[in-house]
Amino acid sequence: MDKTVFLDRDGTIIEEMGYINHFSRIRPLPEAVEAIKLFKKAGFKVVVVTNQAGVARGYFSEEELVQMNKYMLKEFEKKGAKIDALFYCPHHPEGKVEKYRLKCNCRKPNTGMIDKAVEELGVSLKEAWVIGDRSSDIALAKNSGIRGVLVLSGYGTGDYVQSRGGFLSKPYAIFNDVLQAAQTIINCYQ
Repeated sequence: MDKTVFLDRDGTIIEEMGYINHFSRIRPLPEAVEAIKLFKKAGFKVVVVTNQAGVARGYFSEEELVQMNKYMLKEFEKKGAKIDALFYCPHHPEGKVEKYRLKCNCRKPNTGMIDKAVEELGVSLKEAWVIGDRSSDIALAKNSGIRGVLVLSGYGTGDYVQSRGGFLSKPYAIFNDVLQAAQTIINCYQ
């Protein structure tokens, strides 16, 4: 069975720190390290999908983002938590950098990053999940026809409370963090 989990980055697997513009601000969450290990042991492909509007806003370059993402992937791998792939969207319709100021199909909740993962990695969406801390992650799941799980880490609690639970796309489930989500999702297959 082809199982895939799409994980948001900031606030879900690394500490939420606003626009992360330096390696020193990339801090893997311990519970995310454990969650990724569990997913891999259970046979899941682990794919990160992340909006990175800091590029469009001029806070850091796309090359700097690429280098920070490579650093993050190595940090997780050093801890025994291998991430299979990472896709990012550098665009924002109100960005300052003209090249990245656009409405695109990759910015969550649009499905471009998941579509690219399907195309490049050959993953199936039959047994796929999205886990994230924002309503845009849950809407991405809905738009992709897969289950979306909200975690209350990062912006999750504030996003959920602010909406009074009234997200346009209702989460399949809500958990405190990605480890709790991983344990429950994996149990669905045992």
